Amino acid sequence: MKEVVLKYCLLIIFLGLVTGCEHKYTWEFQSEDSNRLIVDGILTNELKPQCVRLSLSDSFMNMAYRPFSGAEITVADGTNLFEFKESAVEPGSYYSTPFQAVANKTYKITIVTDSIYEATAGMVPVTPLELFNYTKSDKNDLYRFVYNGQGDPSMVEVYYDWSAIPSYCQEYGNCMAMETFYTLNNFDENKAFAPNKEIIWFPKGTIIIRKKYSLSKEHQDFLRSLLMETQWSGGIFDVQHGNVITNLSNGALGFFGVCMVVSDTITFK
Repeated sequence: MKEVVLKYCLLIIFLGLVTGCEHKYTWEFQSEDSNRLIVDGILTNELKPQCVRLSLSDSFMNMAYRPFSGAEITVADGTNLFEFKESAVEPGSYYSTPFQAVANKTYKITIVTDSIYEATAGMVPVTPLELFNYTKSDKNDLYRFVYNGQGDPSMVEVYYDWSAIPSYCQEYGNCMAMETFYTLNNFDENKAFAPNKEIIWFPKGTIIIRKKYSLSKEHQDFLRSLLMETQWSGGIFDVQHGNVITNLSNGALGFFGVCMVVSDTITFK
């Protein structure tokens, strides 16, 4: 009888310990985080209409993108003043007349809405693109790009276009894809043990465009804090989440940067 009572006591204690570790948690968002201006603007040394995109933050997760219209945007380099006009077909996207950013200049962006937001940025040199490395799938006749991530801080965008292979368009569900890689001067457990990301496999005949962007120290710090909240989040060494840093004034979010770019295009055969 004593043994039976003891077993029941131990069972009750065990259940109490297990259930006592469970807590209901409700995400709470601060109201001041909603309707804040988000700025996405990168000037490059490419001769083209430069673009700045504006949107609004939201106090709820996974809400639809909310472009911000009606702003006045200018960029000055100490000599020239460039005006950005909102696109009639892309709300929240503001374009300049074609120009190219250059090194050894400081660019200042001014955004006028009900408030005034400002930021400054400069360009650092970019190192050449590395050799195109790839590996073949052991299951089928598909390939994937292998990023080595060496050299100075940089961001590399890789665009894939296999529209010339209709069968793969149908299999993949799209004729194009894109992925981004980063080289940052830091070591974070979150980066080393980040959750796995989708691998993009491509067939022979794919047109591949690589664009490599130089990153200033401030731009690198912004991307690191952004990745900690996004791609590097959810790993085994996750840290307490916080606000992504910014170089914009007056409570705006996002980043204004100036990057030197090199690119190449190949047809994978």
